[in-house]
Amino acid sequence: MFGWRRRSEGFEWKEYVRTTVLVRRADRQRRVEDARAAAIEKVKHVADAGAEAGRASASYVGSQFSKVLSFIVEALLDLAAATFLVAVRWAKFLGAVFSDAFATLLAPLAKAFRVPIGAARDKMQRWPDFVEKFPIKSHHVIVALVALGLIYIGGPMLRSADGVAVADIPSEAAKPVTVSTDISGRALAIAGDLMKVDGTLVRINGIEAPSTGQPCYRANGRRWNCASVARSGLARIVRGRNLTCTPSGQDNRGYVLADCRIGQTDVAKALVQHGYVFAVRSFFGQLNETEDAARAAKKGIWQGKVQRPQEWRDQQWQDAARTAPDGCPIKGVVRASSKYYALPWSAGYSRTKVRTDRGGRWFCSEDEARAAGFTLSSRS
Repeated sequence: MFGWRRRSEGFEWKEYVRTTVLVRRADRQRRVEDARAAAIEKVKHVADAGAEAGRASASYVGSQFSKVLSFIVEALLDLAAATFLVAVRWAKFLGAVFSDAFATLLAPLAKAFRVPIGAARDKMQRWPDFVEKFPIKSHHVIVALVALGLIYIGGPMLRSADGVAVADIPSEAAKPVTVSTDISGRALAIAGDLMKVDGTLVRINGIEAPSTGQPCYRANGRRWNCASVARSGLARIVRGRNLTCTPSGQDNRGYVLADCRIGQTDVAKALVQHGYVFAVRSFFGQLNETEDAARAAKKGIWQGKVQRPQEWRDQQWQDAARTAPDGCPIKGVVRASSKYYALPWSAGYSRTKVRTDRGGRWFCSEDEARAAGFTLSSRS
Protein backbone atom coordinates (compact mmCIF):
# COMPACT_ATOMS: atom_id res chain seq x y z
CA MET A 1 0.00 0.00 0.00
CA PHE A 2 2.86 2.31 0.77
CA GLY A 3 4.33 1.46 -2.60
CA TRP A 4 1.13 2.57 -4.45
CA ARG A 5 1.22 5.89 -2.70
CA ARG A 6 4.77 6.34 -3.82
CA ARG A 7 3.81 5.67 -7.48
CA SER A 8 0.91 8.17 -7.28
CA GLU A 9 3.00 10.97 -5.91
CA GLY A 10 3.49 13.94 -8.32
CA PHE A 11 0.40 13.24 -10.59
CA GLU A 12 -2.78 15.38 -10.23
CA TRP A 13 -5.83 13.99 -12.08
CA LYS A 14 -7.92 17.11 -11.75
CA GLU A 15 -5.27 19.31 -13.30
CA TYR A 16 -4.82 16.80 -16.11
CA VAL A 17 -8.55 16.72 -16.94
CA ARG A 18 -8.83 20.53 -16.84
CA THR A 19 -5.81 20.96 -19.12
CA THR A 20 -7.14 18.37 -21.58
CA VAL A 21 -10.54 20.09 -21.77
CA LEU A 22 -8.93 23.51 -22.38
CA VAL A 23 -6.66 22.16 -25.07
CA ARG A 24 -9.52 20.46 -26.92
CA ARG A 25 -11.71 23.57 -26.59
CA ALA A 26 -8.95 25.75 -28.02
CA ASP A 27 -8.51 23.26 -30.87
CA ARG A 28 -12.22 23.37 -31.73
CA GLN A 29 -12.20 27.19 -31.59
CA ARG A 30 -9.24 27.30 -33.96
CA ARG A 31 -10.95 24.94 -36.43
CA VAL A 32 -14.12 27.11 -36.33
CA GLU A 33 -12.10 30.29 -37.01
CA ASP A 34 -10.25 28.58 -39.84
CA ALA A 35 -13.56 27.48 -41.42
CA ARG A 36 -15.01 31.00 -41.05
CA ALA A 37 -11.94 32.61 -42.62
CA ALA A 38 -12.07 30.12 -45.48
CA ALA A 39 -15.76 30.87 -46.08
CA ILE A 40 -15.15 34.65 -46.06
CA GLU A 41 -12.25 34.27 -48.44
CA LYS A 42 -14.40 32.18 -50.76
CA VAL A 43 -17.21 34.78 -50.71
CA LYS A 44 -14.70 37.54 -51.50
CA HIS A 45 -13.36 35.51 -54.36
CA VAL A 46 -16.86 34.94 -55.75
CA ALA A 47 -17.67 38.68 -55.40
CA ASP A 48 -14.46 39.70 -57.13
CA ALA A 49 -15.17 37.26 -59.93
CA GLY A 50 -18.73 38.64 -60.33
CA ALA A 51 -17.50 42.25 -60.38
CA GLU A 52 -14.86 41.39 -62.95
CA ALA A 53 -17.47 39.66 -65.09
CA GLY A 54 -19.77 42.72 -64.80
CA ARG A 55 -16.96 45.05 -65.82
CA ALA A 56 -16.14 42.86 -68.74
CA SER A 57 -19.79 42.76 -69.84
CA ALA A 58 -20.14 46.54 -69.52
CA SER A 59 -16.95 47.07 -71.47
CA TYR A 60 -18.17 44.73 -74.19
CA VAL A 61 -21.59 46.41 -74.41
CA GLY A 62 -19.96 49.85 -74.47
CA SER A 63 -17.59 48.85 -77.23
CA GLN A 64 -20.46 47.41 -79.28
CA PHE A 65 -22.59 50.56 -78.73
CA SER A 66 -19.66 52.75 -79.76
CA LYS A 67 -19.27 50.70 -82.93
CA VAL A 68 -22.99 51.03 -83.76
CA LEU A 69 -22.96 54.76 -83.05
CA SER A 70 -19.83 55.24 -85.13
CA PHE A 71 -21.44 53.31 -87.98
CA ILE A 72 -24.59 55.48 -87.84
CA VAL A 73 -22.59 58.72 -87.79
CA GLU A 74 -20.45 57.60 -90.72
CA ALA A 75 -23.57 56.59 -92.65
CA LEU A 76 -25.21 59.99 -92.03
CA LEU A 77 -22.05 61.83 -93.08
CA ASP A 78 -21.83 59.75 -96.25
CA LEU A 79 -25.51 60.45 -96.98
CA ALA A 80 -25.03 64.21 -96.41
CA ALA A 81 -21.97 64.29 -98.64
CA ALA A 82 -23.78 62.38 -101.38
CA THR A 83 -26.81 64.70 -101.12
CA PHE A 84 -24.56 67.77 -101.32
CA LEU A 85 -22.78 66.44 -104.40
CA VAL A 86 -26.07 65.64 -106.11
CA ALA A 87 -27.41 69.12 -105.25
CA VAL A 88 -24.25 70.77 -106.64
CA ARG A 89 -24.52 68.79 -109.86
CA TRP A 90 -28.19 69.70 -110.28
CA ALA A 91 -27.42 73.34 -109.52
CA LYS A 92 -24.69 73.40 -112.17
CA PHE A 93 -27.01 71.70 -114.66
CA LEU A 94 -29.90 74.07 -114.02
CA GLY A 95 -27.56 77.06 -114.06
CA ALA A 96 -26.25 76.04 -117.47
CA VAL A 97 -29.82 75.50 -118.75
CA PHE A 98 -31.03 78.92 -117.53
CA SER A 99 -27.86 80.61 -118.78
CA ASP A 100 -28.35 79.20 -122.26
CA ALA A 101 -32.05 80.09 -122.22
CA PHE A 102 -31.45 83.69 -121.13
CA ALA A 103 -28.61 84.05 -123.64
CA THR A 104 -30.94 82.88 -126.39
CA LEU A 105 -33.77 85.20 -125.28
CA LEU A 106 -31.58 88.25 -124.72
CA ALA A 107 -29.58 87.98 -127.93
CA PRO A 108 -32.14 90.01 -130.00
CA LEU A 109 -32.37 92.60 -127.19
CA ALA A 110 -28.59 92.92 -127.07
CA LYS A 111 -28.53 93.65 -130.80
CA ALA A 112 -31.35 96.17 -130.48
CA PHE A 113 -29.74 98.03 -127.55
CA ARG A 114 -26.16 97.82 -128.75
CA VAL A 115 -26.14 101.46 -129.90
CA PRO A 116 -27.84 102.93 -126.76
CA ILE A 117 -25.52 100.89 -124.55
CA GLY A 118 -22.50 102.28 -126.35
CA ALA A 119 -23.80 105.82 -125.94
CA ALA A 120 -24.45 105.21 -122.25
CA ARG A 121 -20.91 103.87 -121.86
CA ASP A 122 -19.51 107.07 -123.37
CA LYS A 123 -21.61 109.19 -120.99
CA MET A 124 -20.45 107.14 -118.00
CA GLN A 125 -16.86 107.80 -118.99
CA ARG A 126 -17.58 111.53 -118.82
CA TRP A 127 -19.36 111.13 -115.42
CA PRO A 128 -16.33 112.04 -113.20
CA ASP A 129 -16.03 115.45 -114.91
CA PHE A 130 -19.74 116.08 -114.30
CA VAL A 131 -19.44 115.09 -110.62
CA GLU A 132 -16.52 117.44 -110.04
CA LYS A 133 -18.42 120.37 -111.56
CA PHE A 134 -21.77 119.58 -109.83
CA PRO A 135 -22.42 122.06 -106.96
CA ILE A 136 -24.00 119.49 -104.57
CA LYS A 137 -21.28 117.40 -102.93
CA SER A 138 -21.45 114.14 -100.98
CA HIS A 139 -21.25 115.84 -97.59
CA HIS A 140 -24.33 117.89 -98.51
CA VAL A 141 -26.25 114.67 -99.16
CA ILE A 142 -25.05 113.14 -95.86
CA VAL A 143 -26.16 116.22 -93.88
CA ALA A 144 -29.56 116.14 -95.58
CA LEU A 145 -30.04 112.43 -94.78
CA VAL A 146 -29.08 113.00 -91.14
CA ALA A 147 -31.56 115.87 -90.89
CA LEU A 148 -34.35 113.74 -92.38
CA GLY A 149 -33.53 110.94 -89.94
CA LEU A 150 -33.72 113.31 -86.98
CA ILE A 151 -37.07 114.63 -88.21
CA TYR A 152 -38.37 111.08 -88.67
CA ILE A 153 -37.25 109.96 -85.22
CA GLY A 154 -37.95 113.16 -83.33
CA GLY A 155 -41.28 113.97 -84.95
CA PRO A 156 -43.32 111.48 -82.88
CA MET A 157 -41.47 112.63 -79.77
CA LEU A 158 -42.43 116.24 -80.44
CA ARG A 159 -46.04 115.21 -80.96
CA SER A 160 -46.16 113.34 -77.63
CA ALA A 161 -45.27 114.13 -74.06
CA ASP A 162 -43.76 111.52 -71.76
CA GLY A 163 -45.25 108.55 -73.58
CA VAL A 164 -48.80 109.85 -74.17
CA ALA A 165 -49.83 110.62 -77.76
CA VAL A 166 -52.68 112.71 -79.11
CA ALA A 167 -55.67 110.69 -80.19
CA ASP A 168 -55.52 109.69 -83.84
CA ILE A 169 -59.18 108.64 -84.01
CA PRO A 170 -61.15 111.47 -82.37
CA SER A 171 -64.89 111.27 -82.23
CA GLU A 172 -65.13 114.10 -84.75
CA ALA A 173 -63.67 111.71 -87.37
CA ALA A 174 -66.80 109.57 -87.27
CA LYS A 175 -69.07 110.08 -90.25
CA PRO A 176 -72.42 111.46 -89.05
CA VAL A 177 -75.27 109.00 -89.50
CA THR A 178 -78.83 108.78 -88.38
CA VAL A 179 -80.15 105.98 -86.23
CA SER A 180 -82.16 104.60 -89.15
CA THR A 181 -79.16 104.42 -91.52
CA ASP A 182 -77.53 101.01 -91.84
CA ILE A 183 -73.75 100.97 -92.22
CA SER A 184 -72.34 98.32 -94.56
CA GLY A 185 -68.89 97.44 -95.86
CA ARG A 186 -65.52 96.07 -94.84
CA ALA A 187 -64.39 96.69 -91.27
CA LEU A 188 -61.06 97.58 -89.64
CA ALA A 189 -60.65 96.53 -86.01
CA ILE A 190 -59.39 99.32 -83.73
CA ALA A 191 -60.15 97.76 -80.33
CA GLY A 192 -61.94 94.66 -79.12
CA ASP A 193 -65.31 96.42 -79.36
CA LEU A 194 -64.49 99.31 -81.74
CA MET A 195 -64.05 99.23 -85.52
CA LYS A 196 -64.23 101.48 -88.55
CA VAL A 197 -66.91 100.46 -91.05
CA ASP A 198 -67.19 102.41 -94.30
CA GLY A 199 -65.36 105.36 -92.74
CA THR A 200 -67.54 105.40 -89.61
CA LEU A 201 -66.28 104.57 -86.12
CA VAL A 202 -68.69 101.96 -84.74
CA ARG A 203 -68.75 100.60 -81.21
CA ILE A 204 -70.41 97.19 -81.04
CA ASN A 205 -73.48 97.28 -78.85
CA GLY A 206 -73.92 94.95 -75.87
CA ILE A 207 -70.24 94.15 -75.21
CA GLU A 208 -67.22 95.74 -73.53
CA ALA A 209 -63.61 94.93 -74.38
CA PRO A 210 -60.80 94.93 -71.79
CA SER A 211 -59.22 98.37 -71.42
CA THR A 212 -55.78 99.04 -72.84
CA GLY A 213 -53.28 98.29 -70.10
CA GLN A 214 -55.77 96.28 -68.06
CA PRO A 215 -54.09 93.13 -66.72
CA CYS A 216 -55.55 89.68 -67.22
CA TYR A 217 -54.13 86.52 -65.66
CA ARG A 218 -53.99 82.94 -66.82
CA ALA A 219 -54.80 79.93 -64.67
CA ASN A 220 -51.15 79.71 -63.57
CA GLY A 221 -51.17 83.37 -62.47
CA ARG A 222 -49.16 84.61 -65.44
CA ARG A 223 -50.17 88.02 -66.82
CA TRP A 224 -51.20 88.45 -70.48
CA ASN A 225 -52.41 91.29 -72.74
CA CYS A 226 -56.11 90.52 -73.07
CA ALA A 227 -56.91 93.90 -74.72
CA SER A 228 -54.58 93.16 -77.63
CA VAL A 229 -55.96 89.63 -77.96
CA ALA A 230 -59.52 91.02 -78.06
CA ARG A 231 -58.58 93.37 -80.92
CA SER A 232 -56.91 90.50 -82.79
CA GLY A 233 -60.00 88.35 -82.25
CA LEU A 234 -62.28 91.01 -83.73
CA ALA A 235 -59.87 91.45 -86.65
CA ARG A 236 -60.02 87.70 -87.39
CA ILE A 237 -63.81 87.69 -87.33
CA VAL A 238 -64.31 90.67 -89.68
CA ARG A 239 -61.27 90.29 -91.95
CA GLY A 240 -62.24 90.24 -95.61
CA ARG A 241 -66.00 90.18 -94.94
CA ASN A 242 -68.85 92.61 -95.44
CA LEU A 243 -70.66 93.74 -92.32
CA THR A 244 -74.05 95.30 -91.83
CA CYS A 245 -74.40 97.46 -88.71
CA THR A 246 -77.70 98.84 -87.49
CA PRO A 247 -77.10 101.95 -85.33
CA SER A 248 -79.00 102.39 -82.07
CA GLY A 249 -77.41 105.59 -80.71
CA GLN A 250 -74.06 107.05 -79.65
CA ASP A 251 -71.79 106.50 -76.67
CA ASN A 252 -70.30 109.20 -74.45
CA ARG A 253 -67.42 109.74 -76.87
CA GLY A 254 -69.55 110.19 -79.94
CA TYR A 255 -68.99 106.77 -81.46
CA VAL A 256 -71.94 105.10 -83.15
CA LEU A 257 -73.43 102.25 -81.14
CA ALA A 258 -74.66 99.51 -83.46
CA ASP A 259 -75.61 95.85 -83.72
CA CYS A 260 -73.37 94.28 -86.39
CA ARG A 261 -73.79 91.06 -88.32
CA ILE A 262 -71.87 89.11 -90.93
CA GLY A 263 -74.61 87.29 -92.78
CA GLN A 264 -76.42 85.42 -90.00
CA THR A 265 -73.51 85.72 -87.54
CA ASP A 266 -73.86 88.21 -84.68
CA VAL A 267 -70.40 89.76 -84.20
CA ALA A 268 -71.01 90.61 -80.53
CA LYS A 269 -72.13 87.07 -79.74
CA ALA A 270 -69.12 85.57 -81.53
CA LEU A 271 -66.74 87.77 -79.52
CA VAL A 272 -68.37 86.85 -76.20
CA GLN A 273 -68.54 83.18 -77.16
CA HIS A 274 -64.78 83.00 -77.69
CA GLY A 275 -64.04 84.85 -74.45
CA TYR A 276 -62.55 87.91 -76.16
CA VAL A 277 -64.83 90.48 -74.49
CA PHE A 278 -67.33 90.95 -71.68
CA ALA A 279 -71.08 91.06 -72.13
CA VAL A 280 -72.86 94.11 -70.77
CA ARG A 281 -74.80 92.52 -67.94
CA SER A 282 -78.44 93.44 -67.58
CA PHE A 283 -81.64 91.74 -66.49
CA PHE A 284 -82.79 91.21 -70.07
CA GLY A 285 -79.29 90.93 -71.55
CA GLN A 286 -79.24 88.65 -74.60
CA LEU A 287 -75.58 87.72 -74.12
CA ASN A 288 -75.71 86.75 -70.45
CA GLU A 289 -76.05 83.04 -71.16
CA THR A 290 -73.31 83.18 -73.81
CA GLU A 291 -70.93 84.79 -71.32
CA ASP A 292 -71.83 82.22 -68.64
CA ALA A 293 -71.02 79.40 -71.08
CA ALA A 294 -67.66 80.98 -71.98
CA ARG A 295 -66.87 81.47 -68.30
CA ALA A 296 -67.70 77.82 -67.52
CA ALA A 297 -65.44 76.68 -70.38
CA LYS A 298 -62.66 79.04 -69.14
CA LYS A 299 -62.24 80.59 -72.58
CA GLY A 300 -60.17 83.70 -73.20
CA ILE A 301 -60.48 86.23 -70.40
CA TRP A 302 -62.17 83.66 -68.15
CA GLN A 303 -59.17 81.31 -67.92
CA GLY A 304 -57.88 83.11 -64.82
CA LYS A 305 -58.35 86.18 -62.62
CA VAL A 306 -59.90 89.20 -64.35
CA GLN A 307 -61.90 92.34 -63.51
CA ARG A 308 -64.62 93.94 -65.56
CA PRO A 309 -63.27 97.04 -67.32
CA GLN A 310 -65.37 99.54 -65.40
CA GLU A 311 -64.37 97.99 -62.06
CA TRP A 312 -60.70 98.17 -63.06
CA ARG A 313 -61.02 101.79 -64.24
CA ASP A 314 -62.77 102.76 -61.00
CA GLN A 315 -59.95 101.22 -59.00
CA GLN A 316 -57.32 103.03 -61.10
CA TRP A 317 -59.19 106.33 -60.58
CA GLN A 318 -59.34 105.87 -56.82
CA ASP A 319 -55.64 104.95 -56.59
CA ALA A 320 -54.60 107.98 -58.64
CA ALA A 321 -56.94 110.35 -56.80
CA ARG A 322 -55.23 109.60 -53.48
CA THR A 323 -52.00 111.27 -54.62
CA ALA A 324 -53.36 113.83 -57.13
CA PRO A 325 -53.77 117.51 -56.17
CA ASP A 326 -57.28 118.13 -54.78
CA GLY A 327 -58.13 114.52 -55.66
CA CYS A 328 -58.31 115.34 -59.40
CA PRO A 329 -56.34 112.60 -61.21
CA ILE A 330 -56.75 113.64 -64.89
CA LYS A 331 -53.45 114.98 -66.21
CA GLY A 332 -53.57 117.86 -68.70
CA VAL A 333 -50.39 118.10 -70.79
CA VAL A 334 -49.27 120.93 -73.07
CA ARG A 335 -46.71 120.18 -75.73
CA ALA A 336 -45.93 122.89 -78.28
CA SER A 337 -49.39 123.70 -79.72
CA SER A 338 -50.98 120.42 -78.60
CA LYS A 339 -53.12 120.12 -75.48
CA TYR A 340 -54.37 116.74 -74.37
CA TYR A 341 -55.28 114.90 -71.20
CA ALA A 342 -54.48 111.42 -69.87
CA LEU A 343 -56.81 109.34 -67.73
CA PRO A 344 -55.52 107.21 -64.82
CA TRP A 345 -55.80 104.02 -66.89
CA SER A 346 -53.89 105.46 -69.86
CA ALA A 347 -50.74 103.68 -70.98
CA GLY A 348 -47.78 105.67 -69.65
CA TYR A 349 -49.92 107.60 -67.17
CA SER A 350 -47.39 107.18 -64.34
CA ARG A 351 -44.61 108.63 -66.54
CA THR A 352 -46.64 111.62 -67.68
CA LYS A 353 -45.67 114.85 -65.92
CA VAL A 354 -47.95 117.85 -65.47
CA ARG A 355 -45.82 120.94 -65.97
CA THR A 356 -47.76 123.92 -64.75
CA ASP A 357 -45.07 126.28 -66.05
CA ARG A 358 -46.03 125.17 -69.56
CA GLY A 359 -49.77 125.38 -69.03
CA GLY A 360 -50.33 121.87 -67.72
CA ARG A 361 -53.25 121.32 -65.35
CA TRP A 362 -55.02 118.71 -63.25
CA PHE A 363 -58.70 118.04 -63.97
CA CYS A 364 -61.43 116.34 -61.99
CA SER A 365 -63.55 115.31 -65.00
CA GLU A 366 -63.29 114.88 -68.75
CA ASP A 367 -65.90 117.60 -69.32
CA GLU A 368 -63.69 120.04 -67.44
CA ALA A 369 -60.65 119.03 -69.53
CA ARG A 370 -62.54 119.34 -72.82
CA ALA A 371 -63.95 122.71 -71.79
CA ALA A 372 -60.37 123.91 -71.27
CA GLY A 373 -59.46 122.90 -74.83
CA PHE A 374 -57.70 119.61 -74.07
CA THR A 375 -58.12 116.50 -76.27
CA LEU A 376 -58.26 112.89 -75.10
CA SER A 377 -55.03 110.92 -75.45
CA SER A 378 -55.12 107.96 -77.82
CA ARG A 379 -53.78 105.73 -75.04
CA SER A 380 -56.80 106.35 -72.86
